[in-house]
Amino acid sequence: MLLINLGCKKDKDKEIEINADHLTTCPNNTTCTYLYEDEADFGNPFFLNLQKGSYKIFKYSALLGNGYYAKHVYIRVPSNVTKFELNNEQVVAGEVKFANPCASCDVIGLKIVGGDFKGIKTSGSKTSNWLLDGEVYLSTIAASSYRDTIRIKQYFAIDPAGI
Repeated sequence: MLLINLGCKKDKDKEIEINADHLTTCPNNTTCTYLYEDEADFGNPFFLNLQKGSYKIFKYSALLGNGYYAKHVYIRVPSNVTKFELNNEQVVAGEVKFANPCASCDVIGLKIVGGDFKGIKTSGSKTSNWLLDGEVYLSTIAASSYRDTIRIKQYFAIDPAGI
């Protein structure tokens, strides 16, 4: 029994490593933000409208040109962690959300069909940042062969605006 307990604890405390090599860059003509909120949750009815909650929400946004086209990826993890891993099942189950709202263009409706993320808390001189590494796989809502992948390996800082 003791050996089983030690084995389970060891998996729970699994070391997560992410090196800072080859960070992703923002696509051409795009402005990207990498921010996170403490004590937040996905908004209701639309997850982008964050509300107070018991999670940490990481927010990646890519705004094309004048901001009329955007891609948003939001990642939810418990507030009290200093490292995390989200597997494919957790991503598909809703711990990662994607939106590409566009009021003035025809956009192919996309949904998350897979992915994985991991993150570790890093400490700077005055602030705590997070280094995240992962990707989300997208496919069309309607039957189609279209596929897309959003790859994110970047440092996230606390959102100074808050919720």
